[in-house]
Amino acid sequence: MLPAAMLLLIVLLLVGACSEENTDPDKGNKPPKEKAGVTEETTSSPTTALETTGGSSPPEITLGDDPGGPEVAIRLEGDPRTTFSGLCSVGEEQIVLSGRVPKRFDFDLKGRLLSCRIEKRDESTGDLKVVLVAGETTRSVQQTNSPGSIINVSYKE
Repeated sequence: MLPAAMLLLIVLLLVGACSEENTDPDKGNKPPKEKAGVTEETTSSPTTALETTGGSSPPEITLGDDPGGPEVAIRLEGDPRTTFSGLCSVGEEQIVLSGRVPKRFDFDLKGRLLSCRIEKRDESTGDLKVVLVAGETTRSVQQTNSPGSIINVSYKE
């Protein structure tokens, strides 16, 4: 009970100290003084509101050994019918990539190095574009149109 009484006393003291009431006992007996050359400005009172930033989500909390780095993706884009094959390594793990554009491959690095070697397989001169994205940020864009050419990409958080 004592802490509640102390808290109430502190709040009352703060309210009394912050109030704009004039404690001059003679104020009621004096006419208001004229002020010359004073400009009056109207300002809006401060408001408190919840501010949200455009489209951002709250931070995620992870437990365990995940360092919480950004999601990393390799996007393969280009001309229709462009084919590719390749190999990506994440630490000791190896992932085979193959197919036709457009394709997307997501990686969970957990602080490890991502290293990819991607080959344009078809004989056409269509473009193959390899885009490395970490979180919302594009980190690398490489492009080729030569049949059999190789694109190397690596990234570490």
